Amino acid sequence: MSSRLLAALSLGCAVLSLGCAALGLGCADPEREAAAGYVEVMQPIFVENMALTRQFVEVATEVKKGTAEPRAIAGRFEQALIPGAVALRDRVIEVQPANAELATIHQGLAEAWTGRVDAWSGLHAAWDASDLDAFDAATRRNLQVKTAEERYIGQVNAWLAGHELSLRQFP
Repeated sequence: MSSRLLAALSLGCAVLSLGCAALGLGCADPEREAAAGYVEVMQPIFVENMALTRQFVEVATEVKKGTAEPRAIAGRFEQALIPGAVALRDRVIEVQPANAELATIHQGLAEAWTGRVDAWSGLHAAWDASDLDAFDAATRRNLQVKTAEERYIGQVNAWLAGHELSLRQFP
């Protein structure tokens, strides 16, 4: 579901709700409908994110164990990890929640995943250059990004809980 469609659904729900109220009918809550639409759009993104995270953990494990083949690791960054992170970041940026509070919370994820692209690009560049200091700096940046993602999950689920909904980070 595109962000334009999500916005149109939110507007449509608001108009329908006003019409229902004017007629004295019991209709759905437009804010809950917007929340449900958000979960419907975001949950598949988190399914893909989980798969990408697994790939990253596999690479990190090989590096930590010392079993990593340098060209293979570089290739995985180039062919899967960085393109996957860019694609997920772009999809998250496309989502534009109609609710102002949700939009603010959502912006935190867009910023976190933009930071992830930068961190993983830094890890790749440092790996290629055999620059341990740059690799350590990129690793620290990646941990900051992970913290920001966790903060988003807590905030979005606190907001969604008011609508009896939740977003699963690792579905």
